[in-house]
Amino acid sequence: MSDPNGGHSTVIVAGAGSGIGLATTRRLLNDWPDVKIVAADLRIGELKDVQSEFGQDRIRFCESDITSAAGAAEVVETTVSWSGKLSGLVVCAGNSTNHSSLEMTPEQWREVLDCHLDGHFYMNQAFGRELVSQGHGGAIVNFSSVAHSFAWPRRLPYAVAKAGINALTRTLAIEWAEFGIRVNAVAPGYVNTPLVANAQAAGFLDPSLIDMHAMKRFSDPDEIASGVKFLLSDDASFITGEILTIDGGFSAKKIPWNKTK
Repeated sequence: MSDPNGGHSTVIVAGAGSGIGLATTRRLLNDWPDVKIVAADLRIGELKDVQSEFGQDRIRFCESDITSAAGAAEVVETTVSWSGKLSGLVVCAGNSTNHSSLEMTPEQWREVLDCHLDGHFYMNQAFGRELVSQGHGGAIVNFSSVAHSFAWPRRLPYAVAKAGINALTRTLAIEWAEFGIRVNAVAPGYVNTPLVANAQAAGFLDPSLIDMHAMKRFSDPDEIASGVKFLLSDDASFITGEILTIDGGFSAKKIPWNKTK
């Protein structure tokens, strides 16, 4: 039988302040009764409600900028000083942009790459160093996207960053297997998050995108959280270096299809 806490004591969720990160935080707290969460984000407004619901003994905040090595190290140090042992990491901090590659400024390019690539690398590195120091294994779940495998006009740095996260995930999985550290990623499609809602409101998303999903809808954040929980858990003890696509058939449906024709 699986450990009722997924084999974990304390899990860091970086990017926990909204959307999928917030849903993941709630899912882990709700389903794993003894697990503690350190929620790292520069925006903790909605997380205060989570703390009120589950208590300060189960969730703490860390308002650090994980796009720097120092900020990522601070998250890990905060976790260790509060809980002692840590065993799980979820990195889902992210952003996007909407610019032509010909018009994009260096600042716009770096803003996305810093958030995704630097944030993922520094958090993975700080977490991995601590686990090796403590002498035990653990599990990491990074956040890729279906954008890693498609041409994504006006979203170039986002697509590039997600492809980079795949490479980071697979490489660290090989490097760190000897330490008992598993490294995987989830690759969501379109999810009903504030980021997607804002893009829809601004007219950046084609309404026909719904029909490009075999299941004819976008996913809910909690559905992505289910995949994250599985990859973190000891049920996935022999899975590492994998990118789990959760997109309702979006990436599988390459051509239009009507079952009546």
